[in-house]
Amino acid sequence: MRNFLRLISQKKIAVLTLVLSDLCAFFVSFSAAYSLRNFFGESIQPFDVYLQAFFAAFVLLILVFYFFGLYEQKIRIEGTSEIFAIIKGVLMAAVVFMAASFMYKYDYSRGFVIALIFTSLVFINVGRLAVRMFNRWLVKKGLGITNVLIIGAGKPGRKLAAEIKRYNNFGYRIVGFLDDSVVKEKSVYPILGKIDTMNRIINEKNISMVFISDPNMPHERMLSLISGCENTNIKFKLVSNLYEILTGSIDISEIEGIPSIDLGTGKKHLIYKFFKRFLDVVFAVFGVVLFSWLFLLMGFLIRVDSKGRAFFKQKRVGLNGRIFNMYKFRTMHADTNMYEEAPRKADDRRITRMGGFLRKTSLDELPQLINILKGEMSFVGPRPEMPFIVEKYTEWQKTRLQVKPGLTGLWQILGRKDLPLHENLEYDFYYIQNQSLLLDVVIMIKTVWAVITGKGAF
Repeated sequence: MRNFLRLISQKKIAVLTLVLSDLCAFFVSFSAAYSLRNFFGESIQPFDVYLQAFFAAFVLLILVFYFFGLYEQKIRIEGTSEIFAIIKGVLMAAVVFMAASFMYKYDYSRGFVIALIFTSLVFINVGRLAVRMFNRWLVKKGLGITNVLIIGAGKPGRKLAAEIKRYNNFGYRIVGFLDDSVVKEKSVYPILGKIDTMNRIINEKNISMVFISDPNMPHERMLSLISGCENTNIKFKLVSNLYEILTGSIDISEIEGIPSIDLGTGKKHLIYKFFKRFLDVVFAVFGVVLFSWLFLLMGFLIRVDSKGRAFFKQKRVGLNGRIFNMYKFRTMHADTNMYEEAPRKADDRRITRMGGFLRKTSLDELPQLINILKGEMSFVGPRPEMPFIVEKYTEWQKTRLQVKPGLTGLWQILGRKDLPLHENLEYDFYYIQNQSLLLDVVIMIKTVWAVITGKGAF
């Protein structure tokens, strides 16, 4: 049984356990609310009628809880923040449920809904408490153990170790430190070697989580360490430099109370990928139809302004290193070498008069809607780079090839063309680690504003 459990992702087991707990608790709450409403008032419709709405209400509750982070694998010693999150989630679900019943013109008893709110708060919290106790029992049996490695054995690392020790009952076990320097201070946990031995230590000690607590580690090295474990389930966390100032009330990432930044692999679920692709296709089709006249007009004006084709295609590197042809409106003279360095100034002599207008308004990017329809690009993502530059990438820089390149992205809205593509990799790395539909929407909205104002464009 123990070996079987180890084969299954601990996180999936934890989430499934919470969902089952909430399902049982919500059914008990639903039944109790119906009984209370009939006990303290006139009889309402039969229970079977209300039961027809149970599964829809439960799916709604699950979705709300998901967006409130109640199915993230957070470890809370006190559990207070979970209680507050459940209160907010139940109230939000109740509001949406009442709005939906109003739209469908089916009037459920208000007394039942109010009773359901209170019973849900009680039984869901009781269920969550039972899950916490069950998890602690598993830990005592040696199941669900998370081995932790800390990079940096200095003062921040030792303080971090003392904080993590509080979570022993939740299965967190500190294996030791890695540090390049000689540390004179004594510690309860051993220094296992230099930082470069990390991959070997991870395999030997069955490490599941790595905390980076060395404030002097260069960003390049940090990102290189993380990229070296991209195909594993290792979780990386960067401990904030403000660790000694921040209090333990902060609810961040997997372990509550430790101010850290999640530097995981950035791999997203199929649901996110499906909706991202779905929205890409919908908006790309809408854009092609809406701007079809603009394609013809721009093509005509480009040909009138200078010799050469209106459209320009260039080899770029996409998802997983695949080469594809990226389409744009031509903005430079036809005899310009297509693989020269991109213009850094608006008065670059290679840019045509029409090209200057297109680049200023970002209309030269419009043909990339075709790339999006073909599945070679997305609306949001890292910008596709030229092959000869990708050939020079270090291992961590290749991380940007794990997602589809985008028509827009973080560096476009933060700096746009103030810097060349290969000098903006940190923006792409951040986006990859923090992908979400909400972030995509924010980037697209800010892109529209950046295009309107012409900030950083030429």
